[in-house]
Amino acid sequence: MTGRVKWFSAEKGYGFLERED
Repeated sequence: MTGRVKWFSAEKGYGFLERED
């Protein structure tokens, strides 16, 4: 599956990770 995963981190803030599986 390809797409973006949204993540949140208290240190880095939040953003998107590119994912391929």
